[in-house]
Amino acid sequence: MSEHTDTKKMVGLIVLLVIIVVAVAIIVLNPFAKLKASNPLPGEEGSQSTEKVAIAVSAVPVVRTTLQSYIRGNGNVVDPKALDVYPEVMGNLSFLDAKVGDRVEKDKVLARIDPSRAGVVYKESEVKAPVSGTILAVNFANGASVSAQAPLLRIGMLEALEVEMDIAERYVGSVKVGTKALATFKAYPDQEFVGEVTRLSPVLNPTSRTLEIGISLDDPNRLIKSGMFPTVIILTERLEDVLVISRSSVLYDGSQAYVYAVGTGNIAEKKPVKMGLVVDDKAEVVSGLEEGQRIITQGQTLLTDGTSVRIVE
Repeated sequence: MSEHTDTKKMVGLIVLLVIIVVAVAIIVLNPFAKLKASNPLPGEEGSQSTEKVAIAVSAVPVVRTTLQSYIRGNGNVVDPKALDVYPEVMGNLSFLDAKVGDRVEKDKVLARIDPSRAGVVYKESEVKAPVSGTILAVNFANGASVSAQAPLLRIGMLEALEVEMDIAERYVGSVKVGTKALATFKAYPDQEFVGEVTRLSPVLNPTSRTLEIGISLDDPNRLIKSGMFPTVIILTERLEDVLVISRSSVLYDGSQAYVYAVGTGNIAEKKPVKMGLVVDDKAEVVSGLEEGQRIITQGQTLLTDGTSVRIVE
């Protein structure tokens, strides 16, 4: 029994020695372990990899073009020569012969006012048309009480209509008599009416801080009607042959504007720039860039000076 036990122990010891020898041989002779030790994977301690990852970006060239600044707003078509007609006395409106849209001649009797009071009878006072024109508004109905302080009706000549429009105080310095304007109307969606500023109010509205202006439009076919509401574009500053880039490509370091240009070898180059006139997403470049330079317009927030980039369409 003792001899059998000793034999089993001897066999187990031999097997253990064989396993140890094989393990040592694998470690010492394995060429892949040596390769990994001399070339660790990126991110592992001891890695010597210098490969840079290129950032995908979009870029467009700096161009020379025309930059047109403008003011957009809504207006109201009015008759600048329209007149309010007032009764001469206070009393009851006993007769009214005027409707909106009626064509009337000068001196036509439009209304009569009865100034009589209880116990006292007076002769009726006539209200006549001061000029020939079209009735634009009637403010009272027959039988109403009227006074000399409130206009009874309004007469317009409708010969030279005007668009009234309010502009914000910050634009006042950009608009003057003769400034060009364009107008469109919902009634004529495919037609653009050309005109110019013909009147500037001498004072600002103290509540809204806006200035009322008048715009005359070319309308040889008399398509425009009093009371219409056009969309108006006033053409202000215009710059010819200036360098222009996309406004969205511009970044800021404090107050300093800069962009990223695509340099030699597709390397991002940080370029400080001086900006000028800005219109919508277009910006004038006063200095810092040259025509034809490719400016990064998408992906620029991921870059630093010297970053490798890959241009995508």
